[in-house]
Amino acid sequence: MKDNPCIRIGHLKIVDHLILGIADLHLKNNETNLIHSTLEPVAMNGWDQVCDGLTQGDIHGAFITVPLAMDLFSSGLDIKLLMFTHRSGSIIVKHKAPGINRLADFKDKTVLIPSELCIQNMLLHRLLSSAQLTFNAHDDISADVVREVANPFLMTEMLMNDQDNDIAGFAVEEPFGSQAILTGVAAKVCTSESLWKNHPCCAFVLKTSFLEHHRKAAEEMVSLFVRTAKHLEKSTIDDLVLAASLFFDQKKEVIRHVLSHTAIRFDPSLLIPEIDVLNMIQNYMTDSMGVLHNKIDMNHLVDSSFILNALSENSH
Repeated sequence: MKDNPCIRIGHLKIVDHLILGIADLHLKNNETNLIHSTLEPVAMNGWDQVCDGLTQGDIHGAFITVPLAMDLFSSGLDIKLLMFTHRSGSIIVKHKAPGINRLADFKDKTVLIPSELCIQNMLLHRLLSSAQLTFNAHDDISADVVREVANPFLMTEMLMNDQDNDIAGFAVEEPFGSQAILTGVAAKVCTSESLWKNHPCCAFVLKTSFLEHHRKAAEEMVSLFVRTAKHLEKSTIDDLVLAASLFFDQKKEVIRHVLSHTAIRFDPSLLIPEIDVLNMIQNYMTDSMGVLHNKIDMNHLVDSSFILNALSENSH
């Protein structure tokens, strides 16, 4: 037992990572157990911190956006993408300021995003393009709408303090959109689900070196996440509000709003990584947006064997 590893997994306190939070809660409450390892979720404040944790070896794995996983792998970090952690669950909101009523009013303003390499950025790019608005980085003076990367935890506060109404809104993982809506500073434009049904966003990645030395522990962890996903899918919102609010460190009314309105999905069968979907994301973010710079072979990044085995074990 003393040789069992403690698996440190970096994450953000977002609905996309709820599987990790609830799995950890079930372990702490002795509602389930691990034989081959222990779990240590490592909450972080932003995507840069998650990436740094992986590259510097402070964590063994992470719940991370799929474009960031692609970029880290392209940069030489030896990781494997084992499963998606959810489908859908993000939101685009607009500042409830005078003159910002429709997409056309985003022109000549700034929109906040959590990372250049996230699905929210991609969906926002597609949405604004459909309204014939160009969307690019903050230093592109020719862009109709510019994007600024901001810590998701700070977005509501940034809107509240935006005295000159420069910020049109933001695209973000929940619960930060609902938080802004319930404080009265923002209004919903749309959920990410309405732009791309059942889209992936985040995935569970582990260092290849960890997998090579502790395969049974990795298999067991993915199995735990699949069981937790099944629990989340069959639970009612009332069942989940208390546990989720503890994970998010948010008010229960915010969590209830998130679980009621964002169409988040944890169906275990939807957590299998799809190579064609990942390639579509890679191609769009490389060819149309230019935020990914090197294309990779997804078959070298993805290892679906863990979740396929876990789904088979937990099929009853």
